[in-house]
Amino acid sequence: MDDTGETIPDYQESLAAFHQAFGDELQAMIGALPIKNGNRVLDLACGDGRYAVWLADRVGPDGRVVAVDLSGAYLTLARQVVNEEDPAGLVRFVEADVFRVPLEDGSFDLAWCARSLRSLPDAVEVLRGMARLVCPGGAVAVLEEDALHHLILPWPEDLELALRQAELEALAAQIGRPRSYYAGRRLPQLAREAGLERISVSTRAIDRWAPLAEPERAFIDLELAALRRRVTNRLDPEMREVFHRLVDPDSDAYLPARPDFTMTCIERVVVGHRPAS
Repeated sequence: MDDTGETIPDYQESLAAFHQAFGDELQAMIGALPIKNGNRVLDLACGDGRYAVWLADRVGPDGRVVAVDLSGAYLTLARQVVNEEDPAGLVRFVEADVFRVPLEDGSFDLAWCARSLRSLPDAVEVLRGMARLVCPGGAVAVLEEDALHHLILPWPEDLELALRQAELEALAAQIGRPRSYYAGRRLPQLAREAGLERISVSTRAIDRWAPLAEPERAFIDLELAALRRRVTNRLDPEMREVFHRLVDPDSDAYLPARPDFTMTCIERVVVGHRPAS
């Protein structure tokens, strides 16, 4: 909670666990972006500031990162995260709506948005706004995933089919915009609709297997707990019993505790460029 009484979103614990579990791969994705020393980079919907830290490392001491988020509580947290790891003060923070960013058009070399596009009501408009904020020829880069397919787990086949249907129903009730579940695979199309050109796509399958390191176990524990809350009441009794045994940490069948456990996280980065003229 910040000074205004605003609270950090409930998903922050899971987000932090995601960054810790897959930090090396996420930093490698940042490392592949078209960023040079001295560049000016926008981090839109910056959340807890983790990507701002990694972006600041890329631009170097002569560059600048501007981190934008609508949540004052999130910006307070982001400042704490960045101040611990960015003593050079390369990151500036702005509290603003992603649809009305009070920054000068053409003032950045690259605009970045991570795992936020699918939750916004008009992704194409956000991408257009990002394109306006970069200079002619500048880059717009987005990290996104498909809500239903970003994490592959070794479910029994019949249970996985039931889970997919239950998840779809739960997300429809929660979000109400079915196309947003597939933001990852639709990113190239969205980028073209936003007027970007020279679009490139990089998809990363991040594998983990038993025995899991502590950050990886924390991540999957949170993911399974959230899944259990979403779908339990949408499964038939037989499937529910099987599912509960696999996702209950106190069960001898708990999935992540199996010696043959594997998980694959699928993330996609799409980079497009504002037309040079």
